[in-house]
Parts: sequence; structure tokens; C-alpha cells
Amino acid sequence: HLPPSSWTVMAFRLFSLLRSASSSRAASGGTASAASILSAIALRIPDLVPPPEFTSRVDLLPADASSIDNEIYLDPALSATWHQHDTSSDFATLQLLNAARIPYFDRVWRQQLGLSRSRDGSFLEVGCGGGVATTALAQLGYQMSGVDRSQPALDAARGHARKLGVDHRTVFVHGSAYDLGAFASESFDGVVLADVLEHLLDLPAAVSEVYRVLKPGGILVFDTINRTYRSYLAAIVLAQDAFGMLPANTHDWRLFIKPHELCFVLQVHGFLVDSTQFRGMAPRLRPDPLGLVKALLEKPTSLPPPTLGDFFEIGSLDVQYLGWAQKAPRRPFAPREATSRVI
Repeated sequence: HLPPSSWTVMAFRLFSLLRSASSSRAASGGTASAASILSAIALRIPDLVPPPEFTSRVDLLPADASSIDNEIYLDPALSATWHQHDTSSDFATLQLLNAARIPYFDRVWRQQLGLSRSRDGSFLEVGCGGGVATTALAQLGYQMSGVDRSQPALDAARGHARKLGVDHRTVFVHGSAYDLGAFASESFDGVVLADVLEHLLDLPAAVSEVYRVLKPGGILVFDTINRTYRSYLAAIVLAQDAFGMLPANTHDWRLFIKPHELCFVLQVHGFLVDSTQFRGMAPRLRPDPLGLVKALLEKPTSLPPPTLGDFFEIGSLDVQYLGWAQKAPRRPFAPREATSRVI
């Protein structure tokens, strides 16, 4: 097995050869061929070396430090894709994550909070977007609130909740992960951060707010993306840039969070967390050779996205991972016994 650096050198050599072939073909005015098609596809492949990492991922980052475009969630056209049937692109791809993360969230909450099948309590999703995870948890019986800064996303979430018949168990509120002022302190038994942490420029502020609104003993569950070379290839090079499954600048690899960094931020703010309890997740591949041939015939210079199925839990945390942390339970006050000192 070659180390990542060796694979990078090999990939760059191949990339350079294909670019050279494409330039020669264009200069000679040649007609389309297998070589020119491959060359045109190669032109869509971005650089295969990750950008330099931030000096610290656990501190506040300036607003202009990242290339991430969190404003795309304010786009009404994109908000219409949260619950579309085609899960191969845009926000609908997040539906595929539910097969892995919702059972994990449910299992952790029920075990750590001692919940019955009725799943009593009050729960919040921070950065709920179109309610993909919020409504799925409400279907299991959870009383869910969702907060997001995008009004079009909240509209999509409310509409989907009505469609699923769980609008009586969901409330959606406009707000920010950095300011959960709409909610009183110690008001939730559980909080969800699903596909949110890797979008935040101020992790300490968000974690502090989550800690505030959780009851003592409450449980935070989350999923996010690790900052590794594998995650750069999977989430940035392939999913975002080459296949175009997500809008440009949906993610910035430098904002991905290593498990030990996340544990540090959580512990600094008073959470109890054990990274050995974290789990990875990955998509199933659904081979579709006929669909691939059809896509190449229709757009021979475009690289069709792979046909992905539902995500499932795995042991590796190299790309995406799930985890949980607990706000320390409040200890009952036990006054010390009075003592006397003999002089």
C-alpha cells in the first residue's frame, strides 16, 4: 500500500498527462474521440492536494477566512431540493445519511437518557435546515424543535412535517447556532447537530449555546466530517467538485473537524465525552451500468455522479463520523458536617 503522498504524486502525473492531451487536441482542432472525452473530463478534476490547514480549528475564525458559502441555504430554489425524490444532488443527498445517523441518535438518547418507547422529553436540532433529521426523529415519537437561520429552509421543513403528519410534534424557529436566545437555559433533554459543525466558524460560541440550553445530564448527538486526506478526496474532490453532487463551496475541507479537536472543544465547555463511543458512516454503492452509459452518451464531457445508496455505520472515522457528549448531571448538594477544633 502506498502512502497518501505517493498516491498524490501519481494522480498529479496522470492529471498532467490528461491536461496535456486535452490541450493538444484543442489546438489541433481534432474531433471528439475517447481520448478527447477523457481529457475533457480530466479538466473538471480539481487539485488533489488539500489547502493548508488553519492554525487552529477550535478557535473563532474570521468571517473571510473560509471559502465556504453558507449563504446557499438562503436560496429558495435550492431549498426546494431538501426533500426531492432524486437524492443524487443538492440538499436531497442529506436524506441518505438518515439511515445511519437517525438509528444512532435514537439509540444513544434512549440508552443514555433512559427513555421509554414513547420517547418522552423535549429535543432540539440546531441548524435543522429543511428538517431532514428533525422530521425523521419526530416520526419516531420525539417532540422536536428546530432552529435555522434560513427562512426558505424552515418553510421546507414545516411543509415536510405536515406531509409526514408530524407537524404536531415539531416546532421550527428562526435563529442562529451562535445565539439560541429563543430558548431558555436548561430546556432540552437532547440536542442534535447534524451536518452542522463543519459549517461553523465559531465552534466555541455554538458549543457554549448548546451547553446552555441542555438540561443537566442532557445528551448532545452529532454527525460531522473528519479532516483527513480521504475526506478531502471523498467530500471535496469527488462529491463537490468533480461530480457536482453539491453546490460549489458547500464545504471547505479546512473546516472539517478531527475527533480529538471536537472532544477538546466539548470538554472545555463542560461536556463529558469519550471518542471511543464515536462511530463512522459511509454510503452504500448502487451499481447502475446502464445509467452510467446513458449519462455518458447524453453528456460525454460530463462526469456522472456515482449512484449512492443509504449510509450505514462503520468502525472507521476517517471520513464521516457520529458521536455524542453529555452535559454533566447536577450533583445533589450535600452539606459538610460541622467540625470543632480543639485548641
